[in-house]
Amino acid sequence: MFPHVSVIIASWNRKEDLRRTLKSVEKQDYKNFEVIVIDNGSTDGSVGLVEKSFPSVRLHRNKENLGVSIAKNQGVILSTGSYVHFLDSDIEMVHNSVISNMVKILQEHPEIGALGGEAYKVDNGVITKRKEITGNCETSTYIMETDDYQLYPCGYIATCNCMMRKKDLEACGGFDTSIMYAGEDKEIGYKLRQMGLQSVVDSRCLVYHYVSDKGRKSVFYVFHKNRIKIFLKNYPFVLIPFLPLLDVYYAFSPKKFRELKQNNKDVIKWVSAQEKKVQESSNTSKFLIVGLDYAYSLVKAYFYNFAFFSETMYIRFKRKDYLKETRKRWL
Repeated sequence: MFPHVSVIIASWNRKEDLRRTLKSVEKQDYKNFEVIVIDNGSTDGSVGLVEKSFPSVRLHRNKENLGVSIAKNQGVILSTGSYVHFLDSDIEMVHNSVISNMVKILQEHPEIGALGGEAYKVDNGVITKRKEITGNCETSTYIMETDDYQLYPCGYIATCNCMMRKKDLEACGGFDTSIMYAGEDKEIGYKLRQMGLQSVVDSRCLVYHYVSDKGRKSVFYVFHKNRIKIFLKNYPFVLIPFLPLLDVYYAFSPKKFRELKQNNKDVIKWVSAQEKKVQESSNTSKFLIVGLDYAYSLVKAYFYNFAFFSETMYIRFKRKDYLKETRKRWL
């Protein structure tokens, strides 16, 4: 039995990255899938590329960049598959049986709500990462073995490569449309866990993630603003007054200092200043630059969430359906 899979790719001004992604999807040996590209107002010829070189792809064009959450919701609404497979437009399938393996695993394991895995090419080979959600709704990333072919439970699956049953995503209400980027997939992972479903990484399902800098802007303020909002919407209500203390605790965690000292891009990429400048600084300067930016952005994010606290609480208790909102406003 080959259930129908909808591969959903949101893209903005990544023509050549998108070409590589679509070529790798074309090579998949799975028998029953469709590809949907949601173009977020690209001006670099991405639309022409899809129309000319990949005519079997279903293309939806937005007049402007609506953000990844709305684009993914649009893809889900337009999809016809019972499984949805989210891919970033800057990935490449590691091998030709990724989709086949993912469907097989999900069929054999009904307890899995989200499945995926991302690998990164580095100077000395390839590394694979899994993501955990900390007590204050940050992401903690761990390196894992690439070729041991085991199911590894984790906090959430990044939507650079994530397959889910469509009904489970619909039960989550889709992606928060107010989050343009950064954190929307983490919230889905948390909601799945509340539903009793696991998020799992498996090396049979890997894609290479090239992390294109086109259309990507990472700053601590966006990270904190979204993280705090997700916490307020989903975490136990009794923990909300303790969030500032949790933030201080995790800000000074040994793991974070160790990653910063090692120039870990998962930390440094969020600095508003130039990443290269931070990497080339001494440890003392590095801690000062990142620390000040982190603290300033955190305070600013708290002010933002305080201003919209009542609205967030309304959404928390109403359990907003973002797929329904997307269908009504953007389709």
